[in-house]
Amino acid sequence: MTDKQSRIGTDGVSGGHSAPAFERKPWREVAAVTRCATELPFPPLLPGHLFFNVSLMPYATHPLVCAQGQAVRQRLSALRLGDYLNKTERVELFIVNRAIEQMLDRAEIMAVSRDDLLAIYTDEGFHTWMMERFRLQMLRVTGHVMEKRTSQSVARVLALCESASPAYAGVASIAAATVTETLITGTLRQAGAGDEIYPPVHTLLSEHGADEMRHQAAFVHFASEWVPELSVDERECLDQLLPDLMMAFLAPEIATWREHLVAIGLGEPEADRVLLESIDPLAVGVQMMEAARVPRRLFERLGLSCAERFAQQASRWRPP
Repeated sequence: MTDKQSRIGTDGVSGGHSAPAFERKPWREVAAVTRCATELPFPPLLPGHLFFNVSLMPYATHPLVCAQGQAVRQRLSALRLGDYLNKTERVELFIVNRAIEQMLDRAEIMAVSRDDLLAIYTDEGFHTWMMERFRLQMLRVTGHVMEKRTSQSVARVLALCESASPAYAGVASIAAATVTETLITGTLRQAGAGDEIYPPVHTLLSEHGADEMRHQAAFVHFASEWVPELSVDERECLDQLLPDLMMAFLAPEIATWREHLVAIGLGEPEADRVLLESIDPLAVGVQMMEAARVPRRLFERLGLSCAERFAQQASRWRPP
């Protein structure tokens, strides 16, 4: 692969300006699939270890949960990690890689090369394989099962794409991937951060997050050239769809969290109480706005009005 090939950079968008040029490092030197060990070391699990950052699990610090003891909190964090891995896998296989198949046909887009797109496609396949190996190792070393199940947020995103007119199916697919690839990076960094996090979790999410930073930059560059070339009707479809896609991906999965609380031994009324007392709708709205900073600024810069409508939706979010 030459220096002119697959230069997927690490920068997103900043303020109202266009994204910087791609980092000048060949993909084979930076991608996890080319440089990471195929088996992570799994040290003994300690009682104080958690599998997911509790700052992203407000219900985990509720007194009713803490009263169950550290082992139960550890299991609750394992349930959340398992759910997050499922969500991430489905994003990569059913949203991003399907969109890349559409993007590869857009030969007129010069901002992101065919090599870059195929590199991302390869990365996403590797991430899925890496997470599957991680699940097996987790079970063998710690006894925690990372169950395979559907993801509510991914299901919502896919339903929105399927509801689009067939004439705009390609626009919807690329829009969904652009949203998810510009939203997922921050959560990957946060989820595995902290001294309490079991080291293999930190390593897995850090390696994944490094790849996703480059993917985010590539999608920003692609969208910056793609959106201005859309027809008036395609732009209108995109503008209407984007706020719903961001909300679908970012809105808390309350029903899943409730299932997790019941699984650790709380009764259904107690689980409902924990969620009611732990989740501040205004704080959730602020968190969603912060998480969506990159796509909001990107589409504002490209002349769309979706950012304002997303802000309105985020401010009105309430638990279902």
